Amino acid sequence: MIAGTPAEKAGLKAGDIVLSFDGTEIKEARDLTRAVASTAPDTASTIVGLRKGERMTLDVTLANRAIAQDA
Repeated sequence: MIAGTPAEKAGLKAGDIVLSFDGTEIKEARDLTRAVASTAPDTASTIVGLRKGERMTLDVTLANRAIAQDA
């Protein structure tokens, strides 16, 4: 995971497996990219995933990518 990225700020870590984003099933990496891209900045969202075999839920607020990278 690259330090300072929006994913890291959201609480994701290297090795995490994302199962769903706001109720949308994620089967491939591009599914997550599309789901995030179709969601407006400042939207509260939920990520369900696996970390070291344990189910986890992250409540996140999306940021504008350009602004997030500048921060």
